[in-house]
Amino acid sequence: MMGKYRFATCASVLGLGACLAGSNTALASGFALREESAEGLGNAFAGQTAKAYNASTVYYNPAGMSNLDSNEFAGTVTWIAPVAKFTGSNTVNGTQTVGVQPKDAIKDAAVGTTFGVYKLNSNWSLGMSVAAPYGMRSDYKADWVGRYQALHSDVTDIEFSPVVSYKIDDHWSVGGGPRVDYLSATLSQAINTTGLTGGFFGALPDGSAKVTGDDTSIGYVASTLYKFDDETRVGVNYRSRVNHQLSGKVDYNANPLLGLTNKDVTAKITTPDSLNVGIYRDLNSQWAIMSDLSWTNWSLLKDLDIYGNDGRAVSLTKENWHDTYFVSLGANYKPDDKWVLHTGVAFDQSPVRDAYRTARIPDSNRYWLSFGVSYSVMPSADVHFGYTHLFADKASINETASATAKTGTLLGSYDNSVNIVSASFAVKF
Repeated sequence: MMGKYRFATCASVLGLGACLAGSNTALASGFALREESAEGLGNAFAGQTAKAYNASTVYYNPAGMSNLDSNEFAGTVTWIAPVAKFTGSNTVNGTQTVGVQPKDAIKDAAVGTTFGVYKLNSNWSLGMSVAAPYGMRSDYKADWVGRYQALHSDVTDIEFSPVVSYKIDDHWSVGGGPRVDYLSATLSQAINTTGLTGGFFGALPDGSAKVTGDDTSIGYVASTLYKFDDETRVGVNYRSRVNHQLSGKVDYNANPLLGLTNKDVTAKITTPDSLNVGIYRDLNSQWAIMSDLSWTNWSLLKDLDIYGNDGRAVSLTKENWHDTYFVSLGANYKPDDKWVLHTGVAFDQSPVRDAYRTARIPDSNRYWLSFGVSYSVMPSADVHFGYTHLFADKASINETASATAKTGTLLGSYDNSVNIVSASFAVKF
């Protein structure tokens, strides 16, 4: 009996990679975040790879720095408010428990970004960005019906990228540089103690387990910008995959009868490469239209294998994600020299297959509706505000924490949506 419970806990709790697979706090497919620019948010990030008219191009297309006329520094703060309501049941040891998880299981979060551009001369530019390309937060209540699948999840990713651009001629520019990426994760869930008793005190309460891990690794970004003329340009940006080897530990808070021992663990996680293509067109002095198409190589996430410090596999998890596409359309209207109004729509495909959806990944296809406004405070300073509402398909779930140990089969669905508010400033010098 104790061996059976030990296997169940290792197979599910030590699935460190599962917590990295994201949730609805992540605002792009999987566990990615797009929200690095308030001005871009207002357009649902349409044309972001080709706009190249402010410092955010450092992140979305470094080659676009060649299109800027001055040095610039910008900062963005974004507030992400997800709603994820579960309705369904969990069957543990043949007993079905029906429950509804309140809407605040996926926690609100703030994301910050910083960009800088320095013009060396008419052809060369240097840039830097500090961004959060991935992240998620969830915190289920301790007594919810899916506690053996998930309780708390926290993924933080911080990336520093120094980049350079070169203007080849009046049409072509290229850019790129390294990406130094720090990834950390915390995951917890309940441990089922059904079948164990505490003598006079009766059945034992649930135990718990928590996994933590982190790693720093390096990738790169490469891009180009082509200007047909002063009104029309096309951008292409490639962000490489980043291979992480997370090192951490698992800590148990459970009865010694379960035979669980704290230990060091490792997990290999690869964040995917992506290819982004954008187009921007000024129709006249007031109107502009734009679009972006992105491909993300989420099919890299096939398996998540977790090993203890003894070299033995403690978890072999199938994810079987598929590649995704993001497509957006947007428009700007400039009523005068100080104001710009933004709007946009987008379709964001989820990489999660229905058969592999989990409580840590209640992910589904999303539909963006975005609005924003920019205001020129003075010739050298702008402020931007953006708002987006994400509509999401209903996400069905049929997740078994461990079939052999009968620690729970979660069956039901999630109703998801997200509100995002962002503000940024930019100073030219």
